Amino acid sequence: MLKSLLVIGSTLVVAGCASTDYGMYAATQQKIAQANAAADTAKYAANAEIAKSGDSAAKVAAVMSLHMGGGNNNSPQIVQVAAPKSVADTALQWASIVLPSLTQVYGISANRQIAINQSNNQAAIAQSTNSTFTSMSNNMARSNTDIAGSGFSSVTTTAANGLTAITNVANSGLTATTSVANSGLTATTNVAGAGITGIVTTGANGLTAATNISNSGNSAVISVSNAANASIQSLSNQLSKIQPNVTTTTTNNTSTINNK
Repeated sequence: MLKSLLVIGSTLVVAGCASTDYGMYAATQQKIAQANAAADTAKYAANAEIAKSGDSAAKVAAVMSLHMGGGNNNSPQIVQVAAPKSVADTALQWASIVLPSLTQVYGISANRQIAINQSNNQAAIAQSTNSTFTSMSNNMARSNTDIAGSGFSSVTTTAANGLTAITNVANSGLTATTSVANSGLTATTNVAGAGITGIVTTGANGLTAATNISNSGNSAVISVSNAANASIQSLSNQLSKIQPNVTTTTTNNTSTINNK
């Protein structure tokens, strides 16, 4: 309501300023035009005087000013007087003020409702966006946790497999070393046993051969001794036949050799 009163008051002031005397309006416009013409005449006269009596720079500036119409910055302000208006003009002016005001009030109300709806929509969108980002963040956190757990399990499994493989290799190497050592020890024992057996066999064979040689020698000595005894006995027998009066005593030497 206050806004409407202000609009009406402004309209009355504008209407009061407008004159209804067309003669006064025309005279005023004539005086304004005469004053503007006089001002332009004085300005052009001053520029012409400068062009005549000034130095070269001033002359150039004066000629440029005249050519450009005296310069827009130095031109006098044109006074405007409102033309007289009729009742119809006043009513039209009223309508042009009131109707936009009403339209503006309706527009403000509609814009307010639109702004409220937009605010509610933006709040709903923001909540949905926050929920979406929260869900995405939770999913990403779970995914990262799962990935980290999987990676840790893989590393642990790989480390355990590597340790097992190293242990198996070490055990295989130890087993192979032990087997080689046992084989070498067995071979050495077998060689030593074979050597000792060979030495014992050779010694036994040598002892048997020596015994056989000794027995053969003893048998030969006994045979020789027996033959000698037989020869002596035969010779004694023959001598007894040749000399019957001679008594001969023969000692039978018999050697006994014990075989060891």
